[in-house]
Amino acid sequence: MKRVSNRTIAILATALIIPLLAVQFGVHTQFASATGLNPHHAWLALNILAWAAGGVLAARLVQVLGWNQVGRTTGKHAPQLLVQITNGLIYVSAGVGMAGTLFEIPMTGAIATSSVIGLVAGFALKSLISDTFSGIALNLDQGFAINDFIMLVGRPGTTTISGRVIQINWRSTYLKTPENAMLIIPNSVVSEAIVMNLSKPEPATEFELVVTLDFEVSGERAVRVLNAAGKAAAREHKEIWDCKARISELNTTGITYKMQYMLDPFNLSPAQAKHIILGHVERQMKLTGLTLAHPKLDNWNRETPELNHNHGDILNRIWLLKKIQLFKPFAERELAGLAERMTMRQFAPGAQIITAGDPGQSMFLLSEGLTSVLIKGEDGDVDVATLRPGDFFGEMSLLTGDPRSATIMALSDTVAFEIDKEDLIPLLDANPDAAELLAVAVADRRVASAEGSKKREVVAAERASLAGKILKNMLRFFGRSDEMPELTRP
Repeated sequence: MKRVSNRTIAILATALIIPLLAVQFGVHTQFASATGLNPHHAWLALNILAWAAGGVLAARLVQVLGWNQVGRTTGKHAPQLLVQITNGLIYVSAGVGMAGTLFEIPMTGAIATSSVIGLVAGFALKSLISDTFSGIALNLDQGFAINDFIMLVGRPGTTTISGRVIQINWRSTYLKTPENAMLIIPNSVVSEAIVMNLSKPEPATEFELVVTLDFEVSGERAVRVLNAAGKAAAREHKEIWDCKARISELNTTGITYKMQYMLDPFNLSPAQAKHIILGHVERQMKLTGLTLAHPKLDNWNRETPELNHNHGDILNRIWLLKKIQLFKPFAERELAGLAERMTMRQFAPGAQIITAGDPGQSMFLLSEGLTSVLIKGEDGDVDVATLRPGDFFGEMSLLTGDPRSATIMALSDTVAFEIDKEDLIPLLDANPDAAELLAVAVADRRVASAEGSKKREVVAAERASLAGKILKNMLRFFGRSDEMPELTRP
């Protein structure tokens, strides 16, 4: 609502006072004599000007002394619809007063005639009148205001409408939907619907998603995976926070979990937030081998097949190793022994899995959860990356004994497999090329992360040089420096 300046009020007051003074001192008579006009017409013109100026002045004073004060008290602008209605009543009153005093129109007959006309018009404009009075009620009720995010819930079976309130005028309420479209709803429809205001009493509201997994997935594991997805979504978009998963119910399909999270709909629409979170849920489930529940067609006398991986299953461990770039060159039979020897570790949120600068001789394969990579900066640790299931870290400490180069911290309940130096020795003994395969794989990873726009020949040379250095350090670390073979793989 626009503010009324003192200058505007002064001009209107002058426009009211001057005609009244002119009539009072007979200026209109002198003006009519000088110009040859009818004195009554001059008197009528000055009075009409005074009435008009008085009506506009009254409307502006109500705005300054009434609506603006309401805005200062509540911290919000007064509803535009109520301001317009007040102004309309003032102008109509001025018009009625002008007609009765200047033109001597009998008000009793005029009011009776207008009542009949109003009754006929009321039937003809029933929906418009209903929308107008519904708009007045919505403004007076203050159940929602401009920029609030609301949901309109109608009768069962009807579509739920949601969006941010843009405007409330005489007839309609304007909503901006999450699809960035403008929705124009008659006020009478809004007044009859159940309105859920997601911006009050606090701007942020709790939302939830439902995910159903098979009975074969333990509740502990499912909650861990879903919490990791929620943490990843919160790291992607700051408007999502406090995301947590819990068991909701058991049904014939599987176990239903609710993912609850806080969101400010004004800054991020619920539809966008849902897209982000479900994207991370889908990614986490793929990486951890989980699947959504589906209708069961098995007979009761049949043993239910194993639908999801578990941490104690050797096949699951081999599956995890084969996903790791470091061990892709090895055959499944070569990885079977390593899968049996590696140790499962569990970490609570906030736990440091490894610390930068510490000595170490093991690496970790992330099976479930979410972790962050922290490196030391001038003002403390800096969060530079996020690791998800299928990622690995600490390989240089395992292969060459180098100190830890970064701190890895668990962001959610995390499960990781640790491969120690002693676990790797049988693989090196069984495969003469194992050391070179590992050195080349690590070099590929390091060079690929810094490849940029370098020429292919330069990249190949850097990869070969780095792989050779890693191989020599690795053989020295494992006490096999006497072998020191030349690098045979490009």
